[in-house]
Amino acid sequence: MKGERVKKQKKAKADPFLQKKWAVPVLCIIGGLLLYAAASAGGAMEDEAAEGYLNRGGYGEDEKLYELFVEGAGEETLVCQVEVRPRQYTEEEARLAFARIFDGLEEEIRGENPGLDHVETDLTLPETFSEPGITASWYSDAPDILDSYGQIQIADCPAEGVQAWLSVELSDGNYQESRTFPVYIFPETVPEGQRLARAIETEIRRAEEKDLHEALVKLPDSYDGHPLRYHQAGEDYRLIPVLGIVAAVLLYARSRNQGEEERKKRRKQLELDYADVVYRLMVFVGAGLTVGRAWERIVQDYEARRNENRCGLRYAYEEMADAQAKMQYGIPEGQAIEEFGKRCQLQSYLKLSSLLEQNRRTGTKNLTKLLEQEMNSAWEQQKSTARRLGEEAGTKLLLPLMLMLIVVMVIIMVPAMMTV
Repeated sequence: MKGERVKKQKKAKADPFLQKKWAVPVLCIIGGLLLYAAASAGGAMEDEAAEGYLNRGGYGEDEKLYELFVEGAGEETLVCQVEVRPRQYTEEEARLAFARIFDGLEEEIRGENPGLDHVETDLTLPETFSEPGITASWYSDAPDILDSYGQIQIADCPAEGVQAWLSVELSDGNYQESRTFPVYIFPETVPEGQRLARAIETEIRRAEEKDLHEALVKLPDSYDGHPLRYHQAGEDYRLIPVLGIVAAVLLYARSRNQGEEERKKRRKQLELDYADVVYRLMVFVGAGLTVGRAWERIVQDYEARRNENRCGLRYAYEEMADAQAKMQYGIPEGQAIEEFGKRCQLQSYLKLSSLLEQNRRTGTKNLTKLLEQEMNSAWEQQKSTARRLGEEAGTKLLLPLMLMLIVVMVIIMVPAMMTV
């Protein structure tokens, strides 16, 4: 009954493994089929020629180049290239579009000014509009006052203001319509602080132009009877302590993550080395050595391999070496082995230390047989650990594989869609 129960447990553990083993390739195949179906359906929907029509571009768009496969004119399939020009407005459609643009044009071009009857800052003159395919050309009757880009050119505007006429011509390529707007330009209303800044800037420029042969520029000492003090604008370093805090948090999180990764790595290595440790103890004890002598021989062999660079750091043998060092410093053998099991922090090593301590007290008559049974159990545990690590590796590969599949599909589909 016990053997049957063990077999059922092994089968229950194997089934999820087989499912996960095939999950990655099955998902990749399904993803490829779904993308193929989507691309095929999209291509079929975009095949306008199959319905006997070709789609023109919208108003103002570029010409479209179609490559057509023609069947029925002969025995062979013919290949034709056709350039289709974009859709154009009728005269009535163009006039209606012009009217819609003119309705809100004055509001659009005034910029930050209250209106064209009181302009202090540059205008905003658009060349295209929400109505597709229609462009605008702007003209000014007084470019020395207001140019065709909407920028004010007059330097000293009189307080009563000056007038200019701004004309616009809308066109769709075939039809045109013009309109003229009167623009009244006034001196810009400058806040007191900004006015003072401009005045001081003027004084500093005069000082700079005065002594071009000098290495230093003498800044004005006062303005309008008020003494002046200067401070040069420097870099804003307030972000530095914030970056320091962020770096500290990231480094702390990184150190915690590294510690957790190191603990996981140590646990995996201990699990994988357990069967080898039990096997070596079984061999030496079976050869007639005591547990203490067998322990010493295993540690000596490990240190020799480490010195000859025939193996890397193995946590299980490092813990055994620590236990051996404690024995040499006078700590009782049983206590050292018990602490060894606790430091490994795995149930299997605790069981091994308990087994060795128990047989050290009662004698080593059945120790070889017990170690052999423990070794068989350890090998099964190692196989289970290897399967689990394989599953984890397969799961980690799932995301890169899906990303690679998406990249490949994009490489295939984007050029095909761009030629439509």
